[in-house]
Amino acid sequence: MSVAMKSESPLKAAVSVSAVCRQLGMSRSQFYLHVERGTFHTPLRLPTNQRPYFTASMVEDILKARETGVGVNGEYVLFYDRRASSQESSGTKDHSSLIDGLKNLGLAGVTNQQIEAALAICFPKGSQGHGESDVLRTVFRHLKRSGSA
Repeated sequence: MSVAMKSESPLKAAVSVSAVCRQLGMSRSQFYLHVERGTFHTPLRLPTNQRPYFTASMVEDILKARETGVGVNGEYVLFYDRRASSQESSGTKDHSSLIDGLKNLGLAGVTNQQIEAALAICFPKGSQGHGESDVLRTVFRHLKRSGSA
């Protein structure tokens, strides 16, 4: 007996422009620029109220164009990734898990700024790719040696 698996995001028969933009991670204005250039399909319009929509096959073509970098018109196109969130771009990140780990190790009262400074010294190229326990241990040792905490 076989069980039919549902796809993770089934496509509807008619999809709004806003929904397509959310799937692409793109603003409506950027989306319409790509429509003007022919990178994406021009939306169809409902006869009753002229609201723009896409069919499931059109959405698949648009998603494939974004994925492959080849528009529905066959031309190559480069897409920019959206900017990082304002929390990341402002430079102050939430280090609550590190703060909790440091409290458990006996360092209470450590601030985000102290952790940022320790991370900048201990991981000048960033802590990506390092395990959470390694980062915690390294920051703990740095703060203990420097007397910051």
